[in-house]
Amino acid sequence: MKFFTRILPIVAVAFLTHLPAQAADTVEIQQQWLAGKRYYESIQTDQQSSFELEGKKMEQSTSMTIELTMTVSPHQDGQPKRMTIRYERMAMEIGINGQKMGFDSANPGASGDPLNLSKTIGATVGQELKIVFNDKDEIDSVENYDEFVKNFGASATPGFDPAKMFSKESLTEMMKQGALRAMPGKPVTVGDSWDFNNQIDLPQLGKVAVKGNYTLKSVGDHNGVRCAEIQMDGKISMDISAPKDDAESPFSALGMKVSDGTVKGPVWFDPQLGTARESLLVQEVTISMKNPADPSATINVPMKQNISMKLTKVEDVK
Repeated sequence: MKFFTRILPIVAVAFLTHLPAQAADTVEIQQQWLAGKRYYESIQTDQQSSFELEGKKMEQSTSMTIELTMTVSPHQDGQPKRMTIRYERMAMEIGINGQKMGFDSANPGASGDPLNLSKTIGATVGQELKIVFNDKDEIDSVENYDEFVKNFGASATPGFDPAKMFSKESLTEMMKQGALRAMPGKPVTVGDSWDFNNQIDLPQLGKVAVKGNYTLKSVGDHNGVRCAEIQMDGKISMDISAPKDDAESPFSALGMKVSDGTVKGPVWFDPQLGTARESLLVQEVTISMKNPADPSATINVPMKQNISMKLTKVEDVK
């Protein structure tokens, strides 16, 4: 009897591990924006780089916080569904060899703002970007592009014009690429993968392409919500050579190149809500450019960026 008592649990475990995947492990990953809902989102980007300039080691860091709301309105009077993105808070802190400076729209008087960030990123606060959906419930275009970009002030960085950095087409393409750059197009089971391949053309900057794959790692609880944990593994390529007709571009004389670009990390997607609850991505690239002090020499700048996104609240619009 003792033998059977001991062997039965072993047999049961072996049997269970060979059962086919249950329905709970198969999910549909499909982005949807629910009319009558307001989504609150926070995005945090932390970037570090280290390089040598004229024999001196330079440590540079940039931290940026974006808080926004996305309000989705239903079809009305024959008009398609719309989403209004409102930028509620913008903050940036820049550190160079231990010296820090920055701006926070939630506390604008906390620093002297030597970089004049209040008139660049600060100009975004309170602005609304209106998105139009097509008949397939996909983002189709930016409705108020001209009105949105005219609110930006002059850039503190020579050559960077916020109104020229993003065309209407590139801004629309960026809006289409949320936490997930591609959907699988069918229900997926743990272990399944699907590819993505995206490119954005940015005036004054160049072309940015990201391609790779997503893999469904698990389905289960994430901060009290049933989510699909999806692992991103991608490669980044950037052509930041300035257009020949753009003499104002800050890249025109730097000879910048980007190599060894990768982006990896988990995304927690809520299948019931139809959007990502959280993502924690790590992006790494190496930028090479001419040495300002010696144009015949090259500076290599390894750069690491941690990008986190969190959906903090969803509420009904009253």
